[in-house]
Amino acid sequence: MRILILNKNKFGRMEYARAIDHQRHDVTYAGTTEYDDDIPKDLRCERFVLERGAPVVEQLQPWLRAQRPFDRLLARHELLIMPAAELRAEFGIPGMLPDLAARFRDKVTMKATLERAGIRVPRFVRATELPEHVPWQGKTIVKPRDSNASQGVYLCDDYDSARRLVGQRRRDDHAFADRYEVEEYLDGPIWHVDGFLFRGEPVAVQASRYVRTPLEFEHGNPLGSVQFPYPELEAWTLDCLHALGADTLTFHLEAIITADGPAFLEVAARCGGGYVVDMFRRRTGAHLHSLDMATEVGGELATHLLESPAPNSFNGMFLFPGHTYGGAPVTVDVPAGTLTAPVLVKYRIFPEGKPTPTNANYRPENLAFSGLVSGPDPAELDAWLEDLLSSATVSAPGDA
Repeated sequence: MRILILNKNKFGRMEYARAIDHQRHDVTYAGTTEYDDDIPKDLRCERFVLERGAPVVEQLQPWLRAQRPFDRLLARHELLIMPAAELRAEFGIPGMLPDLAARFRDKVTMKATLERAGIRVPRFVRATELPEHVPWQGKTIVKPRDSNASQGVYLCDDYDSARRLVGQRRRDDHAFADRYEVEEYLDGPIWHVDGFLFRGEPVAVQASRYVRTPLEFEHGNPLGSVQFPYPELEAWTLDCLHALGADTLTFHLEAIITADGPAFLEVAARCGGGYVVDMFRRRTGAHLHSLDMATEVGGELATHLLESPAPNSFNGMFLFPGHTYGGAPVTVDVPAGTLTAPVLVKYRIFPEGKPTPTNANYRPENLAFSGLVSGPDPAELDAWLEDLLSSATVSAPGDA
């Protein structure tokens, strides 16, 4: 089998070698230099080095036309989901095609689809079609239609403020409205539900509650997450996925639990960031990246990759952002005993003196301070994380 992988991830983190037999299959990795350099030098594979910043589809189209057909095209990064779908459609490669991919990338498309199915979503309008009045009051969100990790999201006091913001941004960027939507703000804790679906049936699903919010993380505050038992939310998530037409895929769905029950926020056909893959593996025995890829290559559920989960344990994570320090080095101070706490499975502190990254993401190597926790009582993990998020500090030179 000939397999093309659009690679924008660490090789070991994806466990490509676990998912794909590189002696049996002819595998080509297409990625920029930093990801190409991360592939083991002795691995049997071909490489196509992508130019950073140039459209992936445009770079690969002429090359693919000169190649023998590929049997599979794999992409694990959210920003590559739609390019992969477009290339599959053009070159007749099985897998997710653009129509389905749009329902897992475009927040307007996904919410409109679910609203038609009778699933509650925040009321919303396209930024290109803002009416004078909307049927909600109070706080209003302005967000990109295809972003992740709450990047580019604005929280406004009311709809009029949101409308003015869109107008101001359109004057500086004529394409702004095409990329954005406006929706009502809903109050309540935010949860994420992660899992893998095979032929419409759940293989493994796990709900987790955020400690603080991804929007706060985007603006420089730490974020946490803890797994909890919540079968009703997991069942509701499957209803959302089926309404969107999901068949076989990894998913990361976010919902807000309001006084009237769950409301859909967004969903992606990929794994959650930070330590979500580790958390999920410990709880369910499924490593989402390799399970998904091996299943797509083999055409059957890769049951041989399912492991025994850690018994009677729940898992969580904490993420202190690194992108809000303007590239400056940082110093991390944690309370005594934190790094030897029994619940702490592993942690990572950004090296002192090294410039911090300026792009927002949840990858541990780009965070000021992050880690994975585990224990038998999710409420105790939640309390431990809340205490850590309130007590640990990150500072840059010149901070008062």
